[in-house]
Amino acid sequence: MKLAISQPTFLPWYGYFGLVDYVDEFVFLNDVQFEVRSWQKRNYIKCNNEKKFLTVPVLKKKKSEQKIYEVKINREDNYINKFIKTIELSYKKSPYYNSYSKNIFDIIISNDKSLMELNINFIKYFCDVLGIKTKITNSLDLNLKNKKEDLIKEICEIKKCDEYISTIGAKEYLGDKAFFDNSSIKIKYFSIDSFSYNQIGDKFIEKLSIIDLIFNEGPNALNIIKKKFVIL
Repeated sequence: MKLAISQPTFLPWYGYFGLVDYVDEFVFLNDVQFEVRSWQKRNYIKCNNEKKFLTVPVLKKKKSEQKIYEVKINREDNYINKFIKTIELSYKKSPYYNSYSKNIFDIIISNDKSLMELNINFIKYFCDVLGIKTKITNSLDLNLKNKKEDLIKEICEIKKCDEYISTIGAKEYLGDKAFFDNSSIKIKYFSIDSFSYNQIGDKFIEKLSIIDLIFNEGPNALNIIKKKFVIL
């Protein structure tokens, strides 16, 4: 069984969904520390031919102590209206805007308290749009006892996976830590080659949120991702 583990990030880039699609089970890692300057609360979109952050404001009280599942959205920031207006400005002329925008707006409107819930609902929605059938579970249901890097090994052992699939960026780190010494679990790494697709605007910008690919390519999005997804 192939397993991947990742924090639920905000409107993830397309590589995230390539990983979800490739494995048999995908575990959201929610009981680790929230990082303020991270993909957990923001991601890039294309706006007026420029790379722009789309960000969810969060309550910062005791931020150094918060875990991902504890983070609350700052509802006083009027971010929902800002989110909708920014998406409209950026993508209303894209071929598939009308196919997906209403559902995206409904998710942001109905999930206005917990950042974790917002991110997970977006990820599950886009998995459904892409036709990804992978089993998705939550680390909060596992009663984990370890911390930091030992969490990965513990989850893999609980799930009894044969292969743990990680990002290529973690290769040196995982090797140094020797997570799976004396274990039958194999570690493999995924990468996505740079590629272009049909994108509105005068210049192509890569590695944006999945919404850019969805609005521009619609039903063909997963096929595009699969062509460039590589396991090392």
